[in-house]
Amino acid sequence: MLVDKDRTPADPTRVNLGEEWEVRWWCTKFGCTEVQLRSAIGTAGPTTVDVERELKKHGKEILKNMGED
Repeated sequence: MLVDKDRTPADPTRVNLGEEWEVRWWCTKFGCTEVQLRSAIGTAGPTTVDVERELKKHGKEILKNMGED
């Protein structure tokens, strides 16, 4: 999955599923699959804090650039 490293979401506080490149960006950022990302958003909503919490709850490792070790 290729991610344009120079491109970042316009709103870093919300996951936008409307743009394919942004879905890939968030999957890379959170270290999850698109299915896992969509499921987390379906359960917790689109805010990045809530998505991160939901993914962690289900044992998904967040990448170090999210501030987690």
